[in-house]
Amino acid sequence: MSSEGSRPLVGVGVIIIRDGKILLAERKGSHGENTWASAGGHLEFGETLEECARREALEEFGIHIQRMTFLCVSNIVAYDRHYIDIEFLGDLSIQIPKIQEQDSFANLQWFSLSELPSPLFEPVRIAIDSLLTGQSYYP
Repeated sequence: MSSEGSRPLVGVGVIIIRDGKILLAERKGSHGENTWASAGGHLEFGETLEECARREALEEFGIHIQRMTFLCVSNIVAYDRHYIDIEFLGDLSIQIPKIQEQDSFANLQWFSLSELPSPLFEPVRIAIDSLLTGQSYYP
């Protein structure tokens, strides 16, 4: 059993792709530390999945996500946690992302999908696989 309790948590993330590159940052101070991740976090009470993805992108990278499409859902047991994770593909248009939560992220960068950093945060690894393969459910 994880430190979070005996029931799965709900995580929501948003993958940002621009000109064939994905926006990722190194996680700090939380599960999955030192892995590369996109914006995302816990679904809050009463929030829609889309609201959560937009809130997390704004809180973490200072970006407003307008258009979003569903990417995938996965059942992830990793980092001593159990999550149901929902990922979206989001558009940030011409905005310039910047780390807003210095305690949570470092090294925000754009990466070619053919030259990804390692290790990837497990939900992001699955989301990238979904993006590349079209698979939308990962049991």
